[in-house]
Amino acid sequence: MTSPIPSTAKLAEALGISESEAREMRKRIEWCKAGSPFVVEHPVAVLCAAPKSVYRGMAGVEVYDRSRDARTFPGGMPVVTHPPCRSWSAKCRHQAKPEPGERELGVWCAEQVKQWGGILEQPAHSLLWEAAGLPRPGITSRCDSWSMEIWQAWFGYPMKKATWLYFSKINAADMVAVPYCLHARGGDRRAEQRMSKQQRSATPRAFAQWLVAVARRAGMPFVVEHAGRAEKEER
Repeated sequence: MTSPIPSTAKLAEALGISESEAREMRKRIEWCKAGSPFVVEHPVAVLCAAPKSVYRGMAGVEVYDRSRDARTFPGGMPVVTHPPCRSWSAKCRHQAKPEPGERELGVWCAEQVKQWGGILEQPAHSLLWEAAGLPRPGITSRCDSWSMEIWQAWFGYPMKKATWLYFSKINAADMVAVPYCLHARGGDRRAEQRMSKQQRSATPRAFAQWLVAVARRAGMPFVVEHAGRAEKEER
């Protein structure tokens, strides 16, 4: 038997959020409990998307790119964040010339993921993990705050492209399957030389779809458990 969904007021009190945020969260729980965690109406915001992003046109996805400043995001839904990576790169940050406020945007994006749930994406070994206090891949934190390394080659990218992902309010045991596949040794350097700057930084469509599907799971089991426990204690 499924436990009833707590009231909006109970959710707000248990999670320390406003009633409008709790109302949105309650809708998401209802969708999840109905067996449709990936319904397209369940909105997800993509922050710091590329100008011609593959996220454009995806149902239920709010895209924030250069023309729609990510910092205007009002909250209230899970996020997928792609903050500029050059100033956080473990390899080439010393050569980077970030725009004013660009570096701070990375930490801000991490805070949005922590608060609203979702995913932060960066090249492997990004120094943003240390600056934002994120758990590194392989280091156990909480079951709803963790990181992993993936290769974008699994999603059709021409090179291996090792990538770190930070997940917040997403249960590691309740993940969407990762399409793991082998990647041939060698050839990455030659492939990189043939690609334009835009092609190298582009997000494969399959990867973008996977990120959105995973972000839509943010918060569901934890909110029901937390708020339900608060109701029991009050009784």
